[in-house]
Amino acid sequence: MEKHLPILRRQDVFRGMADAEILRLLACLNAREARFDRARSLWELGGARWAVVVTGGLMALLADPRGNRTIVGDYGPGELLDGGAMESDVLPLSFDVRAGTLLLLLDAAAAAAPCARACRAHLLFLRNAAQAYGRREKLLLYKVEYLSKRSTREKIIRYLELQTDLQGSRKLSIPYSRQELADFLAVDRSAMCAELTRMQHDGLIRFERKRFEVLRMESHNL
Repeated sequence: MEKHLPILRRQDVFRGMADAEILRLLACLNAREARFDRARSLWELGGARWAVVVTGGLMALLADPRGNRTIVGDYGPGELLDGGAMESDVLPLSFDVRAGTLLLLLDAAAAAAPCARACRAHLLFLRNAAQAYGRREKLLLYKVEYLSKRSTREKIIRYLELQTDLQGSRKLSIPYSRQELADFLAVDRSAMCAELTRMQHDGLIRFERKRFEVLRMESHNL
C-alpha cells in the first residue's frame, strides 16, 4: 500500500493522518486493491465492503426494464462508497467503472466501528467518512433539483449554475459524455444536444466536448 501514499495523503477521507497512520488504518480495515485496466460494469460492490476510489472513477446507475439509464452519482478519486447502503432489491444499482480505475476495498464491519484501541486514525477516518457522506447527500439533493425542472433547458441551466458554484469558475470541466449527461439529467440525448446548440447560439454558453464556459445565466433566460 505504500506506493499509493502520494495519492492517499491528498484525499479527504484520509485528511489529518500521517503516512504511518494511513498504512496502519488500511491494515486494520483489511484493505485490498481492485484494479480495472479496462472499462466494465459491476452489478454490486458487495455489502460487506466499503470502497475508496484511488484513481479513475465509476458511475452508479439505475436501469429500467426497457434499458433506460439514470446516473445516480459519479464517484472520483478520494470518494467513498458504502456497498451495503447501495444494495436494493427494489432498485438494483449497477456501476460503470472507467478504465484505469483503482479501488481500495475495505471491510465494512471493521470500518464502521473503531478497533479495541480506538486509535486516532480510525476516529479521523470515521469523521472524514461522515463528512464525505454529507457531501454526497448534498449532491443528491442537487440532483433532485435538476429533475424537478420542467424543460430540458431549465435542467441544463441549473446543472451548469450549480457546477459554477461547486467549481468556483465559469469555465467548467464536467465528467460526462453527451449520453452520460443526458442520462444524468434524465432527458433525451438528441433534444439535449439541440438545446445546447441553441443556448450557444443565444450567447449563454460556449462548449467543446466536456468543457463549458458559462457566459450568461440570468433567471429570465429560463
